[in-house]
Amino acid sequence: FGSALMLLSFLALYFKLGTFQIPALAHLHGGDIAHGTQVLMFGGLFLGFAIKVPMFPFHTWLPDAHTEAPTVGSVILAAVLLKLGTFGFVRIALPILPEGAHTWAPWIGLLAAIGIIYGALACLAQTDMKRLIAFSSVAHMGFVMLGIATLTDFGINAAIFGMVAHGLITGLLFFVAGSVQQDRKSTRLNSSHITISYAVFCLKK
Repeated sequence: FGSALMLLSFLALYFKLGTFQIPALAHLHGGDIAHGTQVLMFGGLFLGFAIKVPMFPFHTWLPDAHTEAPTVGSVILAAVLLKLGTFGFVRIALPILPEGAHTWAPWIGLLAAIGIIYGALACLAQTDMKRLIAFSSVAHMGFVMLGIATLTDFGINAAIFGMVAHGLITGLLFFVAGSVQQDRKSTRLNSSHITISYAVFCLKK
């Protein structure tokens, strides 16, 4: 559904501006597209990219996908595929439809902030390593989207740094989870493991 709306927005851009070339579209900065039309087009792109990030409340597919996927699939999903959504915002949506971006930015920032808090709290309730890492990804990508929502060079640079950091850290965490699964035949965390992990964390602090 999100991809369908994103495709409709791409087609609308083509019929309005006459090209699919991203540099040419970015150079036009929306051209003579009316503000209301830009808002609708950006809304379609926003929904498509937000599902791919994924942002709250479009994140529900991610924990199940990570839990059921093999280790390599989880690594590729976390390190590469999730970045396609944020890349779409930075490379396509923001430069091509700036007026729409300014209208949607407060809502993007609000959903990103909710995602950060929700993802962090959801991590506390998980008993499976892969689901825990998946919900931490929701929070981490919330920070990335919060940087993008600022619409400033500093914020977008911070978002790109966060994208690279998330790709490296989360990919390695899924490799760790895969190693544990291969050794213990399970990624379930019981209360004693959680207590020990928390104690080790406190000692390191």
